[in-house]
Amino acid sequence: MEENEEFSSDDSNFSDESESSISSTSTTTYSSEIIKSKNILLPIILKVDKSEPDIGKSLQKDIAISSSQTEINNEKLEKNQKSSRKGKKNRLSICITQTRYKIVGKVAKSVGWRLVRFSGHWNILWVDTDPGIETYKDMKRYQKVNHFPGMQEICRKDLLARNLGRLLKIYPEEYDFYPKTWCFPADYMEAVNFSREHRNKTFILKPDAGAQGRGIFLTKNIKENVKPTERLICQLYINKPLLIDGFKFDLRVYTLITTVDPLRIFVYNEGLVRMATSKYKEPNEFNVSDLFMHLTNYSVNKRSDNFSHDAQLGSKRKFSSLHRNLIKEGYDIDTLWRNIDDTIIKTILSSWPMLKHNYRACFPCHDVMQACFEILGFDILVDRNLKPYILEVNQSPSFYTDEPVDYEVKEALIRDTLNLLNISLIDKTKIINEDKKRIKMRLLTNRRRTKLKSSYSKDHLTNPSIISPLGQQIAWEESHLGGFRRIMPAQTDTHKYSHLIQSQNQASIYSETAASKRREEAAKQMRIAILEKQRRNQAMILTNKSLKRRIGAPSLRKSKENCALKKLWSNGGVVNDFEERERRRLLLEREEMLRQSGVLNLILETFHKMRILSDSDHLKFSEEIKGLNQKVDQGHHKLNLQNLTCYTATVNDFTTWPKNSFKNHESYLTSL
Repeated sequence: MEENEEFSSDDSNFSDESESSISSTSTTTYSSEIIKSKNILLPIILKVDKSEPDIGKSLQKDIAISSSQTEINNEKLEKNQKSSRKGKKNRLSICITQTRYKIVGKVAKSVGWRLVRFSGHWNILWVDTDPGIETYKDMKRYQKVNHFPGMQEICRKDLLARNLGRLLKIYPEEYDFYPKTWCFPADYMEAVNFSREHRNKTFILKPDAGAQGRGIFLTKNIKENVKPTERLICQLYINKPLLIDGFKFDLRVYTLITTVDPLRIFVYNEGLVRMATSKYKEPNEFNVSDLFMHLTNYSVNKRSDNFSHDAQLGSKRKFSSLHRNLIKEGYDIDTLWRNIDDTIIKTILSSWPMLKHNYRACFPCHDVMQACFEILGFDILVDRNLKPYILEVNQSPSFYTDEPVDYEVKEALIRDTLNLLNISLIDKTKIINEDKKRIKMRLLTNRRRTKLKSSYSKDHLTNPSIISPLGQQIAWEESHLGGFRRIMPAQTDTHKYSHLIQSQNQASIYSETAASKRREEAAKQMRIAILEKQRRNQAMILTNKSLKRRIGAPSLRKSKENCALKKLWSNGGVVNDFEERERRRLLLEREEMLRQSGVLNLILETFHKMRILSDSDHLKFSEEIKGLNQKVDQGHHKLNLQNLTCYTATVNDFTTWPKNSFKNHESYLTSL
C-alpha cells in the first residue's frame, strides 16, 4: 500500500502553494524574456555557431525571430501549460524505480514531479547504471534518461587511461594532467622497467573497474608485489599534493552534459572536498600501507577514528570552505578553476567521437529534444603548484546523504539539474498522437510516409522564423543555469578547442594502436591460461573419481568434503590474488583496531601470566612481550622494596616488644 501511495498520480497530493511554485520554476514560460529579446538569444547562438561548425546552418535560421512569431509561440506554450494541468499524461513525471538514492525522488516531488513506474509515461528515467540498448531502443521522443550510451569510455579506469594516453602522444603539453598510467597485464613489463629505472618513485594500483577505494594499494616495487596476470591499473603516485591543515584532499566536481551533438558541458559551482584522516607524509616503507593517509575516498576514511563530521573543519567540506583556506594562503582561485574546467573539457573530448556515434545510432528519431543527460563526478587532485590532475571519472556518483554537507550540496544539484532540462516545453500528448499515426501508416508507401514527419521539425523546415528545438534548448539552458556555469562552448575564446575537435573528427575511433594490439595479445594469453586451468581442474576431478572407485565408498563426511571441493574446482579454482590481498588488508585493519582498543595487550598479558605463549607469538609480538616483562620486573622490584621495609621496621621494633608478644611477632616474621 505504501508503495502504491508513493507512486500515486493524484493531483490532490500537492497543495496550491506547491502548484504555484511549480509554475514559477519547472514550467516557466519560454517566451516573455527569452524569445522577445534578441540580445539574449543572439550571443548564445553565435557562440555555439563558432565552436560547433556542424550546426551553423540550422542555428543561423533561428536568429531571425519576428515579434509576430513570438506571440504565436507564447500562445502555444500557454496552451501546453493549461493542458498539462488538466491531464495526467502531460504532467511532468520521473521514474526512480531503478535507483537506490531516495533524495532523487524527494527533490522531484518537491518541485512538483510525479513519481511513476517504469511502465508509465515517464519524462525522465533515473537509473544508477547503464540502462542498456533495449531501454534506449524503446524510449519515446519526449523521454530522457540520465546516461549517455558509451560513457564508459571515460568512466572505466582502463578505457580512460587508453583514451587520454592516445591523446597524450599527439598533444603532450595539453594532456599532461593525467598521471602516467599502465594497464596490466598488457603494460606490465613496461611498468616494471620504469620502476627499475626510477626506484624512488611510488606507484598506486587500482582494479580496472573498481569503486569506493576497494582493492587500492601502494607499492615501490611492482615486480615483487604484483603478478603479471592481474588486471590492474598502475599509476605514478603524486607525492607532493596540496595540503589543508597537513591533510591530503581531493575534489569531487559535479559536471552535467546536456547534449553531445553539439557538445554542451556545465560544471556545478558547489561540490565536495574529501580529506584524508591522517597527517600526510611522503610515502616510505613504513607508511605505504596507511590508507587513511594516502587515500581520500570517503568510503575508506569514514572507518577511521579521526574522521570529523564538522561541516566547516571536518573531513568532508564544501568548496566555499576550501576557497577561504586557499585565499588565506594566497592562492589564485580563478586560475585554479580555469585549469580544472580545462581538464574536464579535454577529458570529455577524448571520448567525444564515440559518444556522438553511439548517440546517433541509438536515437535516430529523437528530433524534439535531446534523449539523454548525464551527471558525472570528476575526482581531481591538486598538487602544490596548484596544478589539477584527473584521478577518475564516476558515471554514477554517489547521492547518499550520510553527512549534512552531502544533503546540502546534492539536494541543490539535483534540483538545478531538473530545472535546467527543458522538459516543460514539450507537449507529451501531441508527440504520443504523432507516434500513433506513424504506427498506423507504416504499411503505406514511402510517398505517404514522408508526409508524417514531426510537426516540430516540419514547422522548423517550412518556416525559418520558427526557432528549432535545439535553439529552444540552448536558450532555456542559458536562462535556467541555477548553480551551474557553462564551460563548453567556452565563454571567452570560442576557438580554444577547435583543433582538438577537428583532430577527433578526422581520427578513426576504431583505429588500432600498439597498446591495443598488446592488450589483445594479453587477453588471448589470459583466455588460454583460463582454459588450461579448467582442463587441469577437470583432470583432478576425474582422478578423484577413479580413486573413489579403487578405494571404495568413502564416509559421509568425506563425500561432503569432496562435493565442496568439486564445487570449488568447477567455479574456477581457489581464491584469486585480489581477494587474498583484500583479506590480508582487513586482517591488518582488525589487528590495528585491537591494538588501539587495548584488547591485544590484555590478551597477551593474560597468556603471559599463564605461560601459554608460543614461539611464533614471541616473534610476532616481541615488543609487546618485552614491555610486559619490564612491567613484571618493576612489579617484583616494588614488592621486594615493600617486604624489605616491613622487615627493617620489624627488626628495629623487636627490642621494644614485650616478651609476651614475642611469639605472635615471631609467627608474623615467619609468615613474611
